[in-house]
Amino acid sequence: MDINYKQCAINCVGGDTLKQYKKQFDECNQDFDLLFSRDTGDKDFYRRIIEPGHIYETGYPRCICWQNDDSKDKCECSRQAIIYLYSQLLPNSELTVETIQTVRMGGESCRFRITLGK
Repeated sequence: MDINYKQCAINCVGGDTLKQYKKQFDECNQDFDLLFSRDTGDKDFYRRIIEPGHIYETGYPRCICWQNDDSKDKCECSRQAIIYLYSQLLPNSELTVETIQTVRMGGESCRFRITLGK
């Protein structure tokens, strides 16, 4: 079965989650570094600056996917969700997201690297 993970991701985070991210981004004066340095108060989510203005990391200490199976390819939906959310905040920026590790792939947590620009 061919699954469109981009559409799955949009369906998952395109509503309230996107509104929350846009609100936080606006509260940070649309400064990506400030957004990533901000404490979310959420123990199930983190953001970290690796190289200001260029490389960031985000992730979860456990799998938060609502799809209750062990399929490793579902992690692509999470990667696509991150691409979607941050590309909505920075629509004119070149943005790539790399999966570092996921719980379903045997990692201790789910970690993704976001790179802005080249």
